Amino acid sequence: MSPRLRFGRGGGPDREEEAEQGRRDAESLARLEQGHIPLAAAELARTSGEAASGRAPFASDLSVSEFALLHSLGLEPITLVVGSSIFHVGWQNVFYNAPTEFETVSHAYNEARRLALGRLLEEAQTVGADAVVGMRIQQGAHDWAAGAVEFLAAGTAVRLPEELRSTRGPVLTALDGQEFWQLVSAGIRPVGVVAATSVHYAPATAQTVRAMSGVFGSSWRNQELPDYTEGFYAARHKAVGAVRHQAQELGADGIVGVQFTQHARAHLVRQIGTMEREDLIVTLHVLGTAVSDDPALAARAGAAATPSTVLSLGSSLAARTRARAARSRL
Repeated sequence: MSPRLRFGRGGGPDREEEAEQGRRDAESLARLEQGHIPLAAAELARTSGEAASGRAPFASDLSVSEFALLHSLGLEPITLVVGSSIFHVGWQNVFYNAPTEFETVSHAYNEARRLALGRLLEEAQTVGADAVVGMRIQQGAHDWAAGAVEFLAAGTAVRLPEELRSTRGPVLTALDGQEFWQLVSAGIRPVGVVAATSVHYAPATAQTVRAMSGVFGSSWRNQELPDYTEGFYAARHKAVGAVRHQAQELGADGIVGVQFTQHARAHLVRQIGTMEREDLIVTLHVLGTAVSDDPALAARAGAAATPSTVLSLGSSLAARTRARAARSRL
């Protein structure tokens, strides 16, 4: 609780304001527990939406080129929207002699991302947006919250022309402005973000232990460590399968802009006596944008000015030619 102070005769806190702040804090916590955005964020989103309706200045994370391209399609930026979640990772019992998924850890990542994207979507709905473009997702951990993961999603909420709108409500994409324009101009409709994380444990077999041993092992020669490689493929299989399922639920034809983020760390296991081995924990994040074919969109994009990546020198060359001819006649 963070009451505002009124420094008057008594120099103490304003009891009414303190009580009101306590009520707001309790309501915000209740909203967060239900997966929603806190009260202050909801109020800010409503104010931003109302201001945009009155043609107030907007804020966005779009670059100049992104804004110019999207403006040519008739997109109207409303405001920046944000979604965040810090999630505690629970404990999972693992038998260190067989490959397995850390389902508890995978679930923590996936749930934190789901909550962050859900809150981003709620802000977009509150401001009256049809889509969120230029969305960036950051993920990480903090020293002050050991065993926790965080997801932060931010993007620009926009209004779309009628022909670009979805009947399902605001559409989230992991595309920048240029990529969004390119898809629409090609007659391809973004239908949503798909993402998944899988964390797999890959124990080292005796073969891998020998390959990494410098005394009686075979570390003197080049060789693959198949246990570790298999751990990556197992994580990939689970994560990619999850995003494909999400795309099917959205009615998509495919997934574009797929991003893989991998992190691997060793886990030391002490065995009987002085024997020990290093197992591997592989974390794989997959993120992409689900799309569907919609040729009618190409007509709308075709009416917009097509950006040129070639600087034409024809006019200046003709001018120089005319100037030389005029001088030769003098």
